[in-house]
Amino acid sequence: MNLQNVIARRFAPAVQSYDWRDSALYALGLGMGSDPLDEDELLHVYEGRGQRAVPSQCMVLGWPVFWHADPATGIDWVKILHGEMRFELHRPLPHEGAVRASYGIRAVQDKGVGRGALIHFDTEITDANTGEALASLRSVEFLRGDGGCGSHGTAPSGTRALPEGAVPSARIDYRTAPQAALLYRLASRDYMPIHADPEVARRAGFERPISHGLNTMGLACRALLKHCSPRRPERLHSMAVRFAQPAYPGETIRVELFEEGDTVRFRALAVERGVTVLDRGECRFIDR
Repeated sequence: MNLQNVIARRFAPAVQSYDWRDSALYALGLGMGSDPLDEDELLHVYEGRGQRAVPSQCMVLGWPVFWHADPATGIDWVKILHGEMRFELHRPLPHEGAVRASYGIRAVQDKGVGRGALIHFDTEITDANTGEALASLRSVEFLRGDGGCGSHGTAPSGTRALPEGAVPSARIDYRTAPQAALLYRLASRDYMPIHADPEVARRAGFERPISHGLNTMGLACRALLKHCSPRRPERLHSMAVRFAQPAYPGETIRVELFEEGDTVRFRALAVERGVTVLDRGECRFIDR
């Protein structure tokens, strides 16, 4: 990676309009609606019952251009994975509207030659018409093919480990569809080919296209809403998680919840492989 090129980059804000169909498509991309009699999830996929946005949809609004593939960055973009993600909603997310997204690189952590590098990337989302703050996003991108490039800035603290020996208070399983990543890329506008193109996935070291990390995080959001706040998505204030391993479309994802008052810790496993795919999860609910 060309560190100087990366840290010198400035990103033009993006403005995006979205409507109820975009919000419904996002919810469908999380598998909502799989049970047509589940009225807790119906309000996310059907406009006729006072439709509400899934809170984690904030992560895909104003999606930035894929700047990493610019040869000037020197980034081995095929091997990029999501490392961590967190968001905080400053007010309930509307199910339609227009947003303005502003971006910036906060820090670069060099893990050493052959060990990769981390890019800490911040996004602020506001209402494009009023300027009111909607959400703050903090992501960590793991550049597995880079390292030895040098570091820059001060990285924020990461997610907290779950207490050792913690016993989940609830478990929810979701069987994902084989074409889940192909649907989610349309809902999210994250068109990175590792989620669709078998050849690119193999070049990145995977047997087949992998699920989007944010899709798996969205499944955790779905489970949190179902168990902790059914039909009241506005209570979900923030989420954070570490992406432990990629999931594959078609797998069963088991979300385990650990309740601590208004805070719920969580993790997720790919059941068939017995692999943890999300770890160190934390979600906070507030009344509003």
